[in-house]
Amino acid sequence: MRKVMLTLLIFVVIGSAQANTFHGDIQRTGNFTASSEILPILAWKQELTGLVGASPVYSNGHIYVANWYGWGGWNPGLYSLNADTGNVEWRNEKITGASSVAVFGNVIIVGNLSGHLYYVNTTTGAIEKSILLESSPSWWGITSSPLVYNGSVYVTTFSNGTLWSLDSSGNIRWKYSTGGEISHYTSPAAYNGVIFFAGNDSGNSLFAVDENGNLVWKFPVEGKITNTPSVGYGKVFVATDKRLYAVNLDGSEAWSVSFNGTISSAAVAYGRIYIGSAEGKLYCFNATTGNKLWEFAANGKIDSSPAVADGVVYFATNTPEGTIYALNADTGSLLWYYRLKPPSGSYYNIMSSPFVANNRLYIGADSGYVYCFSTSGNLQYNVSLIPGKFEVDVNGKTYYVKRATAMGALYAAQQYSSDAEVFFEITLDDSWYDPQTSTGLFITSIMGLGTKQVNGKWIYWSVWNESKVMIPVSADAYLISGNETVYYCYGDGSGLNTCAVLLKINSQVKPVGISSLEVSDGKRGGNITAWVNITSAESEWYAVVVSGVSNSGEALAGISTFHLNAGEVLRVPVLVHIPQLAQTGSYKLYAGVYRFSSYPNAPIHIYGPASCEVS
Repeated sequence: MRKVMLTLLIFVVIGSAQANTFHGDIQRTGNFTASSEILPILAWKQELTGLVGASPVYSNGHIYVANWYGWGGWNPGLYSLNADTGNVEWRNEKITGASSVAVFGNVIIVGNLSGHLYYVNTTTGAIEKSILLESSPSWWGITSSPLVYNGSVYVTTFSNGTLWSLDSSGNIRWKYSTGGEISHYTSPAAYNGVIFFAGNDSGNSLFAVDENGNLVWKFPVEGKITNTPSVGYGKVFVATDKRLYAVNLDGSEAWSVSFNGTISSAAVAYGRIYIGSAEGKLYCFNATTGNKLWEFAANGKIDSSPAVADGVVYFATNTPEGTIYALNADTGSLLWYYRLKPPSGSYYNIMSSPFVANNRLYIGADSGYVYCFSTSGNLQYNVSLIPGKFEVDVNGKTYYVKRATAMGALYAAQQYSSDAEVFFEITLDDSWYDPQTSTGLFITSIMGLGTKQVNGKWIYWSVWNESKVMIPVSADAYLISGNETVYYCYGDGSGLNTCAVLLKINSQVKPVGISSLEVSDGKRGGNITAWVNITSAESEWYAVVVSGVSNSGEALAGISTFHLNAGEVLRVPVLVHIPQLAQTGSYKLYAGVYRFSSYPNAPIHIYGPASCEVS
């Protein structure tokens, strides 16, 4: 996808091997393989119920993942899903928790809330061996994700900071106990005959032991290790709630930086590491020097461990509107996000980490679903277009584009929301722009997909009209009226049936529309002042209503009437009276515009919400 990274992709970490385990391999690098960018195109989603905090793991055409504590009725269990369809193949209701599985031949190894480590048959889901390792399971049990290395199984227990080694039959080989409590979610990593894990021996440290359980070294850290070590470039990367460390393989410090770590483990690729933080930023550091290369501010705390594939870094946020992000791994620029929209009173946090396999991305969420995203497919949007223009920035210049155009439809789709809010980046080329016609902006990329050559053919974005004919002008020059569908096709231009990605945008052009709503705060017995920017395509008398409710349902409303000429833009003031006995607190207000002749029926356009406070 990005030529600058292709040569770096070959050997990202010394001795890295893909494995069916948390974060993709035994070194926990989060470095996956994909032939192209994963897109916000939902191949399937499957409801497990409860909370899916564990990370899905792919193996041989199946996805294995457990759920845990949920509200209301839920079906606890370890699930096997068909990786292509999401269909449930089996469920073992005795197993639940946030431990991500490791697959060892025809056996799944996973921790349980009870403190047991289970060996489970991949075909039937039957428990073949149960071993109690965590004697004080509390709320978590074993949430550490097991590791299979050189025929042995390794897992940690949190209450006494112990690394356990078991054989393929579930017999305990040895254990190394550090004595103190460690993070519930930290897991071991391995490289070159050494196992790395978090311990607490009268102080928090990163421990390294050999395959016989002998201490190789320990490295004291400031704060508590919160995540799973990642190994690459001759270093072990581990985060605490105070610092981020790079430790040489001989146990000496390579570098460290101040850092507010979470359970997010570093992805190691392209000479860099990528890791999430408690303040809601994803950071990219030079793996050799520790220099910060870029940071990206997400919408909340990042517990998800990033996955990197084909020059893109994927992760999610542990917030009520859990959001899956895709960033350019080189620059940190946003390519797209997929934001869950929970119903009132629900929280769709995402603690799960993405797993990439077979050009698909799998991730769980507190919605109770496992989501599967693909590299190709169709997206459909229903958008409303209003009169007037909007601004776009291209190469440091500002241009004004009519909303009722094919390009206006694309930008309206960029903010589309239904059960999820999907945003994607758009880049434009202004080298053909004509100031006389105010048109000539061409699409260079959408969602990070740009022009490239594949198997001798050029792949690019083309725009097609409702008759499925490619438009002969730039997207900003193609006007839309009434109800019209436009298509954005990422393909070789030969037809819509050859698109690798197809955006179908059903557009409805409104004769009048609202472009912004601003509201002031107010007091009981007074007023809220609202300002509504309105544009009309025809000369007409209109009414605009600003109304809304508090969290408990208390309603407020105000109305203004006005006349607009065709093409005119007006900033309309609306006074919203606040009764003396109105409830205080936060209100969400919306604006709706009507033809005066048909008010109060048939609003033409509704905009909002805008928040205000009543005191």
